[in-house]
Amino acid sequence: MEKQQYRTRVYCRKCKNENKHYILAKHTIGEEDSEWNYYWTEDYMIVECMGCETVTFIKEYDDPSLHFFHPEEDVHIDIDDITIYPPKPLTNKDNHYDIIDFQHLPELLKELYRQVIANYQMKYYLMAAAGLRMIIEGICNDLSIKDGYVTDEETGKVLLTKDNKQVRSGNLNGRINGLAENGILAERQTVILHIIRKLGNQTVHKLNNPSGKIIVEGLEIVEHTFRNIYELKKYDTLKDKYLKNTKK
Repeated sequence: MEKQQYRTRVYCRKCKNENKHYILAKHTIGEEDSEWNYYWTEDYMIVECMGCETVTFIKEYDDPSLHFFHPEEDVHIDIDDITIYPPKPLTNKDNHYDIIDFQHLPELLKELYRQVIANYQMKYYLMAAAGLRMIIEGICNDLSIKDGYVTDEETGKVLLTKDNKQVRSGNLNGRINGLAENGILAERQTVILHIIRKLGNQTVHKLNNPSGKIIVEGLEIVEHTFRNIYELKKYDTLKDKYLKNTKK
């Protein structure tokens, strides 16, 4: 019986690089809810390196949150959630990044944030950059920002029609500006989000590999945005408690 090859290269601890592997054994568990169009699966596999025959254990997780489609750009993005045992050693201690435990962040944004950091620490900078772009789009989705005015990619100025009206769009360019229109962020803050959007576009369309430093700067921008939009809610709670106490 011909051996089945695992779909992607994974780390071999003996060869010390990403190699092709054969699947020796596989066990799958999961659930599916057709009513909510949701599923999750976990594949547990014993694999063998096609180079040195070293055996490795793989756990692969999948659910709809790991697959994204941008209809206006006709781009599919799939994120892998693959865990290898024994794990690939961290060769660069400077690539560590401290994750922040945001208390009021929606679960999907938390997961995207964690995965961007994981990709950064493993030096998967292409995937990290694409994940940063997804976070911005996830914020717009969570806040129901469907469109906004469009700015020129080179100058940053608002685009106008022939009759001097603002050009509007439901793509990410417009939706980021929609955050400012709805008073969620200041216009100068949206300029920074456009930088992440452009970084993600270059990654997805041109496969430009960004540096680790750029990913860190992008993460810092995202964390600042999380604080401005979501974490300030805790101050609203304190305000409500204060007003309640003053009425007593």
